[in-house]
Amino acid sequence: MIKKEEHKNSKLKKTSFSFLAFTILLSVSLNSCSNQIDKQKEVNLPFLGHHDIVYQATEDYNVGDTVFHTVPSWEYLTHDSEVLKSSDIENKIWIADFFFSYCPTICPPMTKAMRSVSDSLSDYNKDLAILSFTIDPDRDTPARLRLYRERHEIQADNWYFLTGDETETHALGIDGFQLFANADEQAPGGFAHSSNFVLIDKNQHIRGVYDGLEPESRKQLLIDAKKLLDAK
Repeated sequence: MIKKEEHKNSKLKKTSFSFLAFTILLSVSLNSCSNQIDKQKEVNLPFLGHHDIVYQATEDYNVGDTVFHTVPSWEYLTHDSEVLKSSDIENKIWIADFFFSYCPTICPPMTKAMRSVSDSLSDYNKDLAILSFTIDPDRDTPARLRLYRERHEIQADNWYFLTGDETETHALGIDGFQLFANADEQAPGGFAHSSNFVLIDKNQHIRGVYDGLEPESRKQLLIDAKKLLDAK
């Protein structure tokens, strides 16, 4: 009888220990996931674009939470004629710009500048996506974008040249990435757009806007991009 009771107590101790170990492991795991999410928020960079304050609690937000602007979801054809969705790269850091391949003015130097940024961040390629959206999709077919890449000697696999609906792209630039991009008969080449590069965190929040044609601004982009990439 004593042996039976000892065996029972031993079993209870093992069960209690196993449950405690599981609880600790689960707690560590949840904290680790939470820390990964919070890391991007803790990076000393602003959240740009409009934001709202939550006045009524929901499943996702508490009263008083700040809801920051996010880039809406999108879907485009790449220079390789493959469909790329924002959800395919939603866990990566993005650097984006808007251009068109027939641009006779700022686009070639912008692309050269972005190539410099791409080269400087090549160690982070698996966690970084560079996005160049054409605002002239009627002429900028995937074949044309491939030719543009070749002419600019771009080989980075994480740099996507994207073409899609013109109206939606102009709206995505202005409302989503907060960059001016539109048709303009008075502008050289028939389109006008910003020379800025935009830095997006893995939650699709805008964390920085930089003049792609200004060396000092690009240096700051590299500094800020590394902050997000190192915190990922």
